[in-house]
Amino acid sequence: MTSDSISALIKRQVKPAVLIFLLLTLVVGILYPLVVTGIAQVVFPSQANGDLLQHDGHVAGSSQIGQPFSSPQYFWGRPSATTLVAYNAGSSTGSNLGPNNPALVQQVQARVDALHAVDPNNTNEIPVDLVTASGSGLDPDISVAAAEYQVSRVSRERNLSASDVSALVASQIEPRQFGIFGEPRVNVLSLNLALDDLSTHAIPVPQQTGLSALLQNHVPDVIFGMNVSDWAQLILFIFIVALIAVPLGAWIAKIFTGKPNFLSPVIDWIEQKVLTVCGVAVGEEMDWKQFVVAVMVFAIPCIGVVFVIQQVQQFLPLNPAGLGAVPLDLSLNTAISFATNTNWQAYMPEVTVSYFTQMVGLVVQNFLSAAVGLAVLIALIYAFMRRSATTIGNFWVLLVRSVMILIPICLVISLVLVSQGTPQTFGGPVTVPLLDPVKDSTGALVTSQTIPLGPVASQIAIKMLGTNGGGYYNANSAHPLENPTPFSNFVEMFAMIIIPIALCITFGIMIGSKRKGVALLLAMTLIFLPLLGLAIWSEQGGNPALSPLGIDQKPSYLQSGGNMEGKEVRFGIVPSALFAVVTTSTSCGAVDAMHDSFMPVAGGILLFDMHLGEVVFGGVGSGLYGMLVFAIIAMFVAGLMVGRTPELYGKKIEQHEMKMATIIILIPIVLILAFTSLAVLTTAGQAGVFNPGPHGFTEILYAYTSAAQNNGSAFAGLSADSLFYNITTAIAMFIGRYAIIVLTLALAGSLVTKKIVPSGEGTLSDHRPLFILWLVFVIIVIGALSFLPALSLGPIAEYMGMVAGGLVHV
Repeated sequence: MTSDSISALIKRQVKPAVLIFLLLTLVVGILYPLVVTGIAQVVFPSQANGDLLQHDGHVAGSSQIGQPFSSPQYFWGRPSATTLVAYNAGSSTGSNLGPNNPALVQQVQARVDALHAVDPNNTNEIPVDLVTASGSGLDPDISVAAAEYQVSRVSRERNLSASDVSALVASQIEPRQFGIFGEPRVNVLSLNLALDDLSTHAIPVPQQTGLSALLQNHVPDVIFGMNVSDWAQLILFIFIVALIAVPLGAWIAKIFTGKPNFLSPVIDWIEQKVLTVCGVAVGEEMDWKQFVVAVMVFAIPCIGVVFVIQQVQQFLPLNPAGLGAVPLDLSLNTAISFATNTNWQAYMPEVTVSYFTQMVGLVVQNFLSAAVGLAVLIALIYAFMRRSATTIGNFWVLLVRSVMILIPICLVISLVLVSQGTPQTFGGPVTVPLLDPVKDSTGALVTSQTIPLGPVASQIAIKMLGTNGGGYYNANSAHPLENPTPFSNFVEMFAMIIIPIALCITFGIMIGSKRKGVALLLAMTLIFLPLLGLAIWSEQGGNPALSPLGIDQKPSYLQSGGNMEGKEVRFGIVPSALFAVVTTSTSCGAVDAMHDSFMPVAGGILLFDMHLGEVVFGGVGSGLYGMLVFAIIAMFVAGLMVGRTPELYGKKIEQHEMKMATIIILIPIVLILAFTSLAVLTTAGQAGVFNPGPHGFTEILYAYTSAAQNNGSAFAGLSADSLFYNITTAIAMFIGRYAIIVLTLALAGSLVTKKIVPSGEGTLSDHRPLFILWLVFVIIVIGALSFLPALSLGPIAEYMGMVAGGLVHV
């Protein structure tokens, strides 16, 4: 192709790129959040505006956001790692201390000593959540065990009987949501407000049995180290995903094949209007080179507009906090991050980006980046479907249809989240009084708490559904306003995984054999479930470094137990581990717990999920086209073993296809290992490390793995907001996304020209159990061989250090 022809191709795609970008920005960046806000304000006004807690006719705080308590006459909440002052709602964060970091043990010991100092006669083991920091720094809850532990001290300080205080605590217990989700817990602010009322006789002693009597009537529900409710939630999660994936996959197939469906009147009308305005003919298709040019031209406004908005947000509307321009290197990193579906965030959203930037810049890219991945996947599916063709669809048509798929689902998810307490408002931050004023790090008395709000739910819905992952708040889905309840946590996990799984069904339907799509899904699941089991086992076992300190980490009705550093009480261990494995398997990158504080085995699992190429289940579109590349490699190797030309879905896999598939697999491997080596060997790279030893190396390895694989989650102790990390991770994100897309489309261009040939004797059937197991084997071997040396320097070395130190016995 000559330079003139390339120039002509680019010029032809500029108009639709600009116009479609502007029209879709109007639809998903302005109209979509406005509609969600309007409905939310009418149907769920309290939840949409911060779920403020009224007491004696005055606002006493938010039921979702914890407050600091240090007076011995109050029940204490979780330790908070937020800066300036504990429970600073404007800077949510976890401690990000690794499980073997001596600083963690020292901090926990200090908290143990503080509890013993105010209650020296209490010889009970201390519940683990009472001495470990939450993931958000704003956890509003403590476990029932943590409340029970404090009854003796509070009753003595208040001159109340222990039985009365125990009855008050029992009356404040929030049970598992709907009987199955989350952990029994106590909202600390609500409990302390009721305690003040009890002390002043404003309320009578609750007609409740005390905690001890309540627990005597409760049958222990721990089976194989896990609560029955956790087992039930896992089973329910798998069941609902399987139930919804089939009809959703069929609906997506209808949209991309142009068949009538229940939303056809709306989708077809919008598609026709948008494409007509942009000068795109629906029936005009592209070859792979035209498709590539369209994708890359479209990337320019996607990156450029987000960059510019960050530079001028101080002059734009919807900036109630008066935030200024974002630094240039951070702006570039963020723009590339969101355009590539990575959503790597090296900044604190609460104090960096305005409502306008979040809504018109970042939310738009959450939709468009997911839609680009979906469009590329459909182009590859067309390549397998078609016989001796030259075109693989029209990028603009597929892009618009992809957005139309995402919008209605996001509307539903947004409103479900608002109903649970996620804000959706254009109002500014809300300031509430502190019940127990505290001093900040400078010694100044702090008497109030400022809670940042905004159009949150509309962004969270697409961040999860589009496997984007960028949080509205710094603590992401650990933040009580992003993810208020155990049920919202379940919904967010469902949203992450449902489209990647449904696309396997879509693939099977579109190529005319559902069982072939199911075979890919089974291969993904065979990898996913054992890794999930290992992560749960690792986190539920607790941190052995804390055991000598007199801390209770055993799971029971009273508490989830386990390694609670960096986790929220309302979720507990098992949902947090499930969320972590789902987010690193789907390339979403959202987190409901701080991965930096996971145990070495679980942290290694999260890394390995991404090292496998994030094809289990992968991102929207990108996961399945990555899995198809692995299927090509697996089938090629199998063909070599029997001495015949391999075939996959009726298409012969030859040298050219194998070369491209190999390069696609190698690109992220090279990016991850090269940039990790560069960071480890340079002062600028080493300067960002927070935890010592192998865990610090894991922070760096995780960062570049997340960037190159377009995941976006982090071992967030790494100080990534520096010129070095902003530039290097931006390069890794850009190449890791667009180089893979270009080569995948080139692969589609090669496959679409081939005839579909029937399977011959000796061909490995592409839906049988042998193929599924072989595909799993190839994926794991490539991942293990590529990254085992690096893993050996990080989580494996950290785990073996625990073994050598006598903390773990093997």
